[in-house]
Amino acid sequence: MTDGQKLDLILSKMTDMQSDIGSLKADVATLKADVAGLKTDVAGLKTDVSILKTDMENVKKEISELKHMDAMIFDEVERVHEILNAHTADTLLHQPTYM
Repeated sequence: MTDGQKLDLILSKMTDMQSDIGSLKADVATLKADVAGLKTDVAGLKTDVSILKTDMENVKKEISELKHMDAMIFDEVERVHEILNAHTADTLLHQPTYM
């Protein structure tokens, strides 16, 4: 192989390498844009998770309050039953007054 042929081969390989470098630069730019988009998505998912956690805590508080109200209602129903039972057990109260 002559020096001229070697030089042509080297120039050909350099041209191919420059083409590959251009393609790689474009790919890197695309990847950077994709990463930026993913970072934005993750930040939005973090915000969504935070909102969901807050909503969940609020629901837990509401459930606790409802359980407390349920217990209060149950106690009141029991109290009313006791009053009714005492009333129905007192036979003097059930005698007709018109006789």
